[in-house]
Amino acid sequence: MLVGYPTAATHQDHAMVGRSEAAGGPAPLVGRDELVRDVLDVVADDSVPVMTLLGTAGTGSTALLDAVSARVGSATLVRLRLAEADQATDYCAAHRVLTAATSAVRGDHCAVAASVVAALAKNGVGQQPAQHQLAVATAMVLRRLAPLVVLVDDAHWADDGSAELLAASAEHLAGSACTIIAAMRRSPARDARAKAFDDLLRRGLARSRSIRPFTARQSAAVLAEVVGAVPDTSLATALHDGSRGNPALLLAGAAAYRRAGAIGFVDRHAVLRRGSSVPPVDVNVVPGLRTADGFRWRVTKCMAAYECLGADAVELTGRALGASEQSVLEALAALKADRTLRRLGGAGRALWRFSFPAVRESVLAAVGPFERRLFASVAVNALWSGDIPQPDDGVLADFLADAGTFVDAVRSVDELVRCAAGDSSDDPRVMRWLAAAAELAPTRRQRAAVLAEHCAACVRHGRMSDAERSARTVFETCTVFGTGSPLLQPRQWRRLALHRVLALAACGKDSELRRVIDLRARWLPPDRLHRELIRAIALCLLNRWAEAGPELGRYRARWGELDSQAAWWGRRFDFTAAVLCGAQPVTAPVEQRDGEVPPHHSLLLALAQGDPRREAHEPTDSAGCRLHAVDRFQVQWRAGNWDRAMRIARSSISGEPGADPVGRLFMHHGAIQVLTAQGWLGRARNLVAEARCGRLEHVLDHAEATVLRLLGADDAAHDLLLSGLRRAEEHGLVIGTETLLADLARHQARQGDHEQAEHSLRLLGRVADRIGTDAARLELLVARASVLGDPSCAEAAISLARERSSPFETAIAFSRIAQTGLRPRELLLEAYCLIGPLGALLWRARLRRCMQDYDVSVPGRSETLRENEQLLAVLVTEGLSNRQLAAVFGTSEKSVAARLSRMFTRSGFRSRVELAAAMLTGDFQT
Repeated sequence: MLVGYPTAATHQDHAMVGRSEAAGGPAPLVGRDELVRDVLDVVADDSVPVMTLLGTAGTGSTALLDAVSARVGSATLVRLRLAEADQATDYCAAHRVLTAATSAVRGDHCAVAASVVAALAKNGVGQQPAQHQLAVATAMVLRRLAPLVVLVDDAHWADDGSAELLAASAEHLAGSACTIIAAMRRSPARDARAKAFDDLLRRGLARSRSIRPFTARQSAAVLAEVVGAVPDTSLATALHDGSRGNPALLLAGAAAYRRAGAIGFVDRHAVLRRGSSVPPVDVNVVPGLRTADGFRWRVTKCMAAYECLGADAVELTGRALGASEQSVLEALAALKADRTLRRLGGAGRALWRFSFPAVRESVLAAVGPFERRLFASVAVNALWSGDIPQPDDGVLADFLADAGTFVDAVRSVDELVRCAAGDSSDDPRVMRWLAAAAELAPTRRQRAAVLAEHCAACVRHGRMSDAERSARTVFETCTVFGTGSPLLQPRQWRRLALHRVLALAACGKDSELRRVIDLRARWLPPDRLHRELIRAIALCLLNRWAEAGPELGRYRARWGELDSQAAWWGRRFDFTAAVLCGAQPVTAPVEQRDGEVPPHHSLLLALAQGDPRREAHEPTDSAGCRLHAVDRFQVQWRAGNWDRAMRIARSSISGEPGADPVGRLFMHHGAIQVLTAQGWLGRARNLVAEARCGRLEHVLDHAEATVLRLLGADDAAHDLLLSGLRRAEEHGLVIGTETLLADLARHQARQGDHEQAEHSLRLLGRVADRIGTDAARLELLVARASVLGDPSCAEAAISLARERSSPFETAIAFSRIAQTGLRPRELLLEAYCLIGPLGALLWRARLRRCMQDYDVSVPGRSETLRENEQLLAVLVTEGLSNRQLAAVFGTSEKSVAARLSRMFTRSGFRSRVELAAAMLTGDFQT
């Protein structure tokens, strides 16, 4: 749990995060334990009375001092925080320290100390005789309170007199068990405070340590605590890079992400939602930005807007604010001193950058709408006039989108549409550019055309709800059909209608899709050819593939008569329907559209051709076609790169469904297989439940049945296999039934129902012939070998599995064949070695048990012990009962209880809850 989680007002101070207490002591700080020990060492060392903790704003000095406070022991503890106003009064900080120290102890020390400070301060700062007397008096008061620890936060606000007084008092405090710990920000200025502390360091009367930013690993550990889930690499990287490891900014960023819904939770991992905009940190979290100097704050906002323009940002800031370049440079120098900005380059035209990307984003978010348009219009006019060179990365389009009506609207629309149609079409900013162009469009006809392009861009980037909104706006508020002149050209109309169908399916609006199927939707294009094609696609999206297949098949000789994009999508759905329904698919690659293959086409083509070794690498395949996430997942999954495959899956699953229900479901199925193999059975079942949407559910039935069988629920698994076959038959689907039938045949054979098992094998043979892939043929051969004990099928399966070279598929096939008694030593050892690099702990454990049954020695005893304990910890974290654990391990409940006892004794965890927390944070070590 969190220790002192910060509120918005104190976020910059309470930036340290503690892990769960495992042994009843104080919760350790992430990445700060060594620093706390160093401070406590100084407290214990009488010879060093002063220690400084140096860091930048937001590094967590307050939380660090909290940790020290909890561990100083029996010494009198005094805690205070200085404020900016304290530096304006001579000896203010010293007075506050003495007053706080004496008030913490009974007696009249407080009045004495106050009178001494008040009397001597009248002599003024810098008068050495008076300062010496004050130092001696101060040291005498503090020594009488020993043992004493004074913790001063924000000590950089100390006045000069107090800093010099500390330097003078330190030698009198040495050996007195009085220690002053001062946490302060680093400052490049060589002022009295810096000189005083440098003098103490030279004399050995002080020590200094830096409070460093978090490393990437520490940031990930903190985020795991904050969000209550393992942060995915994409999320941890985005937050760490934006904050550069600054704890306050890191925590504020995580809070902003959660408020904005940018964090999705998949497989108990926190994932940055695909397509989500990165929310800014609240500007009030960043100390020192909003200063009394209003001009400096306006310069900060301008620099946030113009940073992308490099060295020209200074000149544009002067134009926007009506200020001289010299005054702007003076403000920039102050911002540099505050470490808000950093200066790059030499004495010439320098580049100014924000020290933290998250700070720039927060400043941009704080710019009001009028200022944003004003700043953007200044930049646009300078770019249009040629006063500054135009960058080639969409900067002009970004400024045009912000400027709105502050610049020439007609020219803006043309520029925005041109930028969106150019080389930046794959840039997610295209959606924002087109939305801005639609707002600025001077005529209804142009607005409708731009909204149609915006809908297409949203479909391309998976923002299906935005796509549906734009299409609905055009169809419901613009004269597209009926009387009067239509606002869209026939080609635009057809494409917009097609994109709306795809978006409706992704948004789950099945009722409107049924209106399309019944041809009752008024927004369908008027020509019959495209209207019926869109209807056939709607059938596919409602999981009525068997009905859609023949209708799409009639178009195969007429693709050239269709709009190119309609033909592209039509061929994609025709191919998919053929593969899913076991018809003869078109095996020639679908022609590219903008260098892109249709979603999951590579996956289905691999299924149809039966070749898992198909050349395909991220982000393109061997033909140079850009692969979608579904295809990239399948490539990595089949190659055995499961960590990379799961990162792709989590990122994709966390976003909107997109226009690819089939590929998304196959990705779910593959991810469920990975989780099951690694022992995360609870996660696997949760993912099954999340994936159910009424589409191709027989594939999910097979995945869930596998989990149930591993948990010992054979009857429930059998029922699920049967229901999956019924679902597939109802919808006329064939792909996926081969695995259902193979598992069903094996279950029936185990139950002694050999007649039914042979019947299932006959059905499997017909399905494999109908599908016609090597994958289906391998499933049939392995099933016949394991159920009938057919050695010829076993040998053929071994040869085919080796030819396909998919590690997991081969290992499972070999383990099943070995259990028929055919070459068990060779096959089990090979399967064991193949499955090891995948992290498939559960299947490795089952293979070890099988190897023991066949008297095959298991290599690597220490590795075996480690994997068994790791798997046990995983299964306990998943909440399995001892009975279920016994089913998974194939042993007795008594044996499981003994294993658990040994594991808890060795690890030091006292409960399953503590163990689960340690698994979350990565603290569990085998």
